[in-house]
Amino acid sequence: MTASILKTKIIPMIKKLITTVALSLVVAMPVAAQEATNVQPTGIRKEVREMREETLKDIKGIRTDAQAQVKSLRDSLQVDLKAKREEFQKTVDAKREEVKTKIEAQRAELKARLEKIKDERKKSLVEKLAKRLDEINDNRTRHYGEVVTKIEKSLERVASRTDKAASRGLDVAAVKTAIEAAKKAIADARTAIQTQAGKTYPINVTTEVALRAAVKAAHDALKDDLKKVHDAVKAAHDAVRKAAVALAQIPKVDDDSATTTPSSVDNNNPTNNP
Repeated sequence: MTASILKTKIIPMIKKLITTVALSLVVAMPVAAQEATNVQPTGIRKEVREMREETLKDIKGIRTDAQAQVKSLRDSLQVDLKAKREEFQKTVDAKREEVKTKIEAQRAELKARLEKIKDERKKSLVEKLAKRLDEINDNRTRHYGEVVTKIEKSLERVASRTDKAASRGLDVAAVKTAIEAAKKAIADARTAIQTQAGKTYPINVTTEVALRAAVKAAHDALKDDLKKVHDAVKAAHDAVRKAAVALAQIPKVDDDSATTTPSSVDNNNPTNNP
């Protein structure tokens, strides 16, 4: 939208201003030649001055309109991302409620299966480990959800600066492509978190001899699944960083805007918060 304004209004206005200035120079030359006869083409000079002032006023008005449109786009993006965050949180909360019921049933089943185990210490340890696996999954999915929210807010700042740069006529095509890729990566990360929040890791008790293997199998399954979520969140972080780098490479992009450098995105790197 801002690029269209630039092509249809601002550029023609600039051309008009250049023509006006050139005309003023043409008028000034015969004026100097006529000074000996004291002939002053005041009417033409006044008209040229008025044309120049009118052109500058029009350009200022168009720039104001462009800035207003940038703000509108920024506000629209913020509303859209906020709605997606709220929808994500509702889905995750619903998953957690479903999991609570499932976990209670699985713990009751585990307790019944452990009746065949004679070693009370082992029985108590297995029950504690089963509870711990569920707690780890809940804690990690909450953490990753918070990280994705921070990553998305970094993307908002990049998108805002991109719109401002576009309103000044800078080429931001590559940045916008990177922003769209980052949005998709964030959506993929949220999908992975939602899925993970609905999972449980029951310990399949069969015999006392197989207890260790059963616990290890449940633990490994959780570890592998969390690694996939971690990778999805990291991919979202990397995608936003790529967009920030693309924006930073545009000359004079921050002449009249606040800076959101790639390093600020690093603070939300999921690998920094294990």
